[in-house]
Amino acid sequence: MLFLRSSSGTDRNNALWMFTPEDGREHRVADPAELDDTDAASPAEKARRERVRERASGITSYATDSPVSTVAFALSGALFVVDLDTGEVTRLPARHPVADPRPSPDGTRIAYTSGGALRVIGSDGSGDQALAEPDHDQQSWGTAEFIAAEEMNRRRGYWWSPDGSAVLATRVDESAVARWNLTDPTDPTLPP
Repeated sequence: MLFLRSSSGTDRNNALWMFTPEDGREHRVADPAELDDTDAASPAEKARRERVRERASGITSYATDSPVSTVAFALSGALFVVDLDTGEVTRLPARHPVADPRPSPDGTRIAYTSGGALRVIGSDGSGDQALAEPDHDQQSWGTAEFIAAEEMNRRRGYWWSPDGSAVLATRVDESAVARWNLTDPTDPTLPP
């Protein structure tokens, strides 16, 4: 069982922990103080924390593959992967800043968002590529827009298929909407 916890009741800096029921012990899997203690969260990460009312710092969310052997998380805009079989924590050379990293069901790839693009990288750090990139500054892929996150409680903007062969993603466009007048249905561009 994986969980997030700080070292004390007054410490806001969460680390990733694991509880093993076989021996009833807990041990720290990833400590942000050992990885990157700047806590320079990206704007996307700050928005996510605000929407979920997250006041902690350090590792504030994580995702696993289906067998729970690979864990991915963002810390200070960087992408980290933990191999739970070996305990090795690796910083991947992903595009900065990373937000919402999620392993594929088999753990071989990690999808994440960065700069409005939805990207994927091998869990070994190879093959970083964009799956979808925005056409302009007001567009983004793979993120939940404000209304979805705040009003509909949908915090995610992309989902792996069960077999890991595809990713379903939202495209958000926050451009201004053109004004249309309905006085002449044959030509809505005419003013009233």
